[in-house]
This record gives sequence, structure tokens and C-alpha cells, in this order.
Amino acid sequence: MNASSREEVFETLRAQGIKAIKVVAADGSKANGEIRGVRKRVVAASIVAAALAAGLAVYLVGRVAPRPPPVERDAPIASPPTVAPTPPVAYRNAKPLARQAINGDRQRIEAAAKSFTNAAERLMAAFAEPGRPVPALATTRPTDAEFEASLREPIRIAETDFTETADLKRIVAKIKSDLRAYLADGGDIDGYLEELAKRQKLEVAYREKAEKHLARLCAPASGKKSDKSEAYGYWLKANAQLQSMGIYPLPLPDALRGYEATLDIDEE
Repeated sequence: MNASSREEVFETLRAQGIKAIKVVAADGSKANGEIRGVRKRVVAASIVAAALAAGLAVYLVGRVAPRPPPVERDAPIASPPTVAPTPPVAYRNAKPLARQAINGDRQRIEAAAKSFTNAAERLMAAFAEPGRPVPALATTRPTDAEFEASLREPIRIAETDFTETADLKRIVAKIKSDLRAYLADGGDIDGYLEELAKRQKLEVAYREKAEKHLARLCAPASGKKSDKSEAYGYWLKANAQLQSMGIYPLPLPDALRGYEATLDIDEE
């Protein structure tokens, strides 16, 4: 480096971030220890190079890898969060329940009917509610082996099951119990399925007949006046009969809603 003095060289190097240990003139003069001679000048040059390399290394290390902050010895060490184990789901055997209309969410009931893992139980679930049209699910006949395997296994109800699901499982358990008794009396599976289909068909026809008659009373043929009193009385009577058979009731027609409200007011 060309400079007028060693102090100027030190100052220039410090400005560049280099901390030199010592500076020696090109001819070896005015160095620390007054190094003279050719051999001594070579040694001095090596010392200068080593000093500059050491200073540059310190500078670069300081720029590239800053020292991490000290860790407090008494600082608490955070432990990983603990996850509580999921408690096992409790099950119980389904107690038989007579066939009847299931109150609640229809989507839950239909989903529960399809959730049976056994094909025989899925078919029985199609006949669980009186008066309900049998869906396409019930058109496939499981094998006798599937029915026999189903009769050997109880139906389990989980504590997390919806009420609609639990009721459906109990009704299917009753159908399985009836099938066991039917087979014990000498019958066969085909005969029992025929009984189920015949009974369901009669129930569906009975409800449809009541529904059509109520519709005629609410909307009589042209030229005839509607008798809401008669129609409302038939609605009550038909639903009482349907309820006794376990068949789901007829909804109140829109034409009778205002009439029912009037009856409530008069009775009060």
C-alpha cells in the first residue's frame, strides 16, 4: 500500500474493517524491532501478510456468523403440549323395539339405514318403519349365509349414536328376533321376507288411501263446497288409526291450518 506513514496505513485499514497487528515498510525499515536486510524483509512481509489475513478473517466471521445471544440459565424450558387420549366409545346391545314410525331427522334415519355393515341388516332396516315405501336398497336379496351370520351377531348401539339411529337399530334387532322365532317354528328365510314385503305393501296402501281421501275432502269436485269440519275430523281419526298401526301420520293440509287455528280460539 502506498502511504506516507505507517499511521496512514493503519487508519486506511481500519476504515476497511481490517484490524492489522503491525505494518512494515517495503524496505523493512521503521518496523517493530527495526527489521533490516533482505532476509529480514521477507520475514517481515510474511508477518504483514499473516496479520492482514488474521484481521480479514476476524472481520468476515464477525459479518457472516454473528454470535448468538446468551441463554439464560434459569429460563424455563417449554415442554410440548400434552394431548389428552380420546376415551373409547362405549357400546351396548340393542334391546328389541316393535316396528313403528321413527321421529326425528329423516336424513339421519336414511343414513343410519345405509350404515349397517351386514347386507341382511340393511334389508331388514328397509322394513323397519310401517307404511314406508321400500327403497331400491331392499330389492337385492342377501344370501342365506349372510342372514345366518347376522342372526348370530347382536346389534350394538354406541353412546354417540343419534336417537334416530338408536331407534332404528332397536327395531332391526326386533326383526332379527322375529326371524329367529320364525325359523325355529319351521319357516325359512324366503317365507319370512315374503311376510315382510306383504305387510309393508298393505301398510303403504292403507296410508295412501287415507291420504287421497283427505285430499278429496279438502278439495272437493267442481260444484261441491268443501266441508272443513268434516275434513279436519277425518284427519284426526285417520292419524289416530295410523298411530295405532305404527304408521307415520298424515301432515295437516294447508287448507285446514286456518280452520284449526279458529277451533283453538273458539275452544278457549
